[in-house]
Amino acid sequence: MANYITTHDSKGNSVFSDKVPTTHNALPIPNGELNLLYSTHASIPSVGSEDDIDKYAQDRRNGIATGLCPSNGTAIAMVSFAASSSSPMHRTLTLDYMIILEGVMELRLDSGEVRTLKAGDSVVQRAVMHQWKNVTPDDGIAKAVAIAMDIEKPLDIAGKSLETEFRMQSTI
Repeated sequence: MANYITTHDSKGNSVFSDKVPTTHNALPIPNGELNLLYSTHASIPSVGSEDDIDKYAQDRRNGIATGLCPSNGTAIAMVSFAASSSSPMHRTLTLDYMIILEGVMELRLDSGEVRTLKAGDSVVQRAVMHQWKNVTPDDGIAKAVAIAMDIEKPLDIAGKSLETEFRMQSTI
């Protein structure tokens, strides 16, 4: 999988950046892998210089201290889910856009509600407690694009201050 980043040269022409390798080393995650395609450290990034590219290159080398999404920033990743795998029930303090590219995924919320998403389907997750399960037939893998944005904190819902949380016991 190649990933290209564009920028401007000293004459103002549009060019492809060579600051970051176009190929990825996938990061292992429980039951799959993640390829960080880009990250920003501001919700409205400045692209008048290449500071954003430099910070992304650093995120690729060292990881993002706050998880998938930098504080006050954004991230986009390609996520692959192993056959018949499921994530722990979890919440991240981010606004996430998920687009299923391949396979079939089941999304369970802590309320017990479940939706099945197939290639071309999308979901917007607003810092909710959720769990993913790959239900692709014939032990197939599933792939999705995940776009995350940091949210305003604290997150107070129903009189509770919510935090990032991972429940390691599988509920699916």
